[in-house]
Amino acid sequence: MGIKRIRRALREGRFEFTTHALDEMDEDDLTNADIRATILRGRLFKTYTDDPRGPRFVVRGLAGTRPDELEVVCRFLPSGRMRIITAYRVDE
Repeated sequence: MGIKRIRRALREGRFEFTTHALDEMDEDDLTNADIRATILRGRLFKTYTDDPRGPRFVVRGLAGTRPDELEVVCRFLPSGRMRIITAYRVDE
């Protein structure tokens, strides 16, 4: 599993946002296009495997034409759909 599977799910429309992700996006003034650009152009930054619900993937990249670096955290559901858990600007 990796970035190719994440991108494929996005391109095929097999994904959903959690309410938490939508709230965080709203708070950081991020759009669906920003999230899409981050996933399609970013890199797999981290994988967390210690969650009993399954691995979480952190994709880090630029948000399209914005200079901001974002992180998108997602996981795959048993159905094969990708769930975007949260997304936010990276403050370093």
